[in-house]
Amino acid sequence: MPKTLLYSFSRLFWSIYFVLTIGVIGLIFGYLLTLVIYLAALAISPFENASRTVRHFGEDVQCQSIRFLLRMQPWLLCQTNFKPIQGFYEQFGTRRVLFVANHRSNLDTFLLISYIPGLRGLAKSSLFYNIFFAPFMLIAGFIPVSKGSTESFVKGLKKLGRKLLKRDRPVLIFAENTRCDKGFPSMNKFAAAFFALAIDSEALIVPIAIERTDNLLGRGDLLLNPFEKVRLTMLPPVDATKFNDSIALRDVIWGQVKAALA
Repeated sequence: MPKTLLYSFSRLFWSIYFVLTIGVIGLIFGYLLTLVIYLAALAISPFENASRTVRHFGEDVQCQSIRFLLRMQPWLLCQTNFKPIQGFYEQFGTRRVLFVANHRSNLDTFLLISYIPGLRGLAKSSLFYNIFFAPFMLIAGFIPVSKGSTESFVKGLKKLGRKLLKRDRPVLIFAENTRCDKGFPSMNKFAAAFFALAIDSEALIVPIAIERTDNLLGRGDLLLNPFEKVRLTMLPPVDATKFNDSIALRDVIWGQVKAALA
C-alpha cells in the first residue's frame, strides 16, 4: 500500500484500535480472569491432579481470549495450520514440548500465545518489577533474565528445564535470541544452548516458521503496517531424545525452519 496520508492515518487508527482492544479484552479475560484461575490452581496445589486440571483450564481461557481479541483485528491477515485450542496437545501425546521459532517482530509472541495454550518462556527481568504484570508472570511460570547477562541467561535456561519442561509445561523460545532486521530475507543461526536444554529435558521439539510479521510491525516500527499478510507454520515435531549432540539437533531444526521459509 502506498505511503499516502490516508495510509498514515490507517496506521495510526489501527494501532490505537489494537492497543485499546488489548486494554479491554486482554485486561479482563487474558489477564484478570486467568490470574484468578491460576491462583485457584495454586491454592489447591497439594491436590496435584485437580490443580493441573484447573491450570490447564486457565491456559485454555487465556488462549481463547487472546484468539478472540485477534479476531477483532480486521487488519490482521494471518494464515496458520495450527490445531484447535481444545485438546491441542493431544496431537503430541505430551505437554513436555519446546516450541522453537524464528523471530521477526514484537507481535510474534502475541500471535503464538493466541494459538498455543499455556506457553511460557524467558522474559526480561524488568517486566517483573511492573506491579501490573509481575503477579501474572510469576504465577504463570515465566522465568526472568537480565538483558545482556550471560550468567542470568544460563540460570534462566536451567530454570526452564527444572521448573517447566521437566514438569511437563510447554515452553516457547526464539532460538535466534533476537528479532531479525526488518526485511531480512533469511534468519540468523540458532543458539545451541536451547537444544542442549531440550536433550537434557527429554522434550519434544516443535519447530515453527514465522513469515512476514516484520512487514506488519518490524524492528524500529512504532505503528502497525496494517493488512500485510503473515503466516505461521507448525512443522513436524522432532524427538530430542533421539539426539545426544545439541549442535546436530540445532542444525536439524534450523534446516526445517529455513526450508519452510524458502
